[in-house]
Amino acid sequence: KQWYQRRVRGSKRGLEPDSNQQTFDMVVPILLRTNYNRVTLPLRSRDISNRGQSSELDKQIAAYHHINRMLASYIDHSLDNIDYTIGEKLFMERLLDMEIRDPPSGTGLLYPDEGQSFESVLYYGNEWLLFVWEVLLVATLDHWTGGSFILASAIAWLFNEVILNSFSKWRCQRNVASKALIDERFLL
Repeated sequence: KQWYQRRVRGSKRGLEPDSNQQTFDMVVPILLRTNYNRVTLPLRSRDISNRGQSSELDKQIAAYHHINRMLASYIDHSLDNIDYTIGEKLFMERLLDMEIRDPPSGTGLLYPDEGQSFESVLYYGNEWLLFVWEVLLVATLDHWTGGSFILASAIAWLFNEVILNSFSKWRCQRNVASKALIDERFLL
């Protein structure tokens, strides 16, 4: 009867018991990152002349399956000396959008991600660089346009939207292809 009542209410498919939460921000343990780097090292240092050959494809497939099994084992708490805990961010961590606490050795932290904020990963660690780029570009264009700040800002915006976004899209596709271990031809 309890099974039937749970079935009628709808099953909870989250990582935690009785939860639908499926997306998390992660602080990955160093040992897991080391294992990931060890598996992907041959793929990152591959010879360009061998690209597209069956041996290279076999290496990619084997690495993908190994990483998949490793991450699934991590989520299932099946790895020796590597585990994670699920918790909420502290107020200051949410406010500053950064982790203040260091996780215990061999332990990762998973924070529920309410907003599915995948986009924040794209520029993570590059905020200062992007800010300096924008300021320098506007200042240079302001000098070239004879002190017209509005014209300089409009040109900087146009430059960033048209030229840099098209370059970034091309560069991101290459990055996704190499990180996801798939061929660039399969990306749309």
